[in-house]
Amino acid sequence: MQFEYQALVLMTIFFLFAWVPASFGKLRAFGLGWVGSNRVPVKDKELSAWAARCERAYNNLKDYYPGFAVAILLLGLTDKFDEGTKIAAGAYVVARLGHFLVYGLGIVSLRAVSFITGIIANVYLLIKILI
Repeated sequence: MQFEYQALVLMTIFFLFAWVPASFGKLRAFGLGWVGSNRVPVKDKELSAWAARCERAYNNLKDYYPGFAVAILLLGLTDKFDEGTKIAAGAYVVARLGHFLVYGLGIVSLRAVSFITGIIANVYLLIKILI
């Protein structure tokens, strides 16, 4: 299997489980009954800072994962994988995994670097489809 497809599989597995940290924080903050309910707001209770950051990181991942998936699939369909797409796909995966981690930990400077790296890698992949 091409490396770019392996990167897509890894990101998809990560995407499928990236909700867990925020949900664990919700479980700790609001209890099992709330997590299993229709989630009516709980008065005088708030999600912890790290859990709220993990939720925002997951929302960000939901926004940017589709562009990566489309880029990899279209590159594969048009037989345009090369050394550059391999590097960009790897950079995207490392950047997005790092982004989630440093976002959850609240390390703003590394979050910005990893976010920008992921965007650049994805834009490169999308441009490669057109040229």
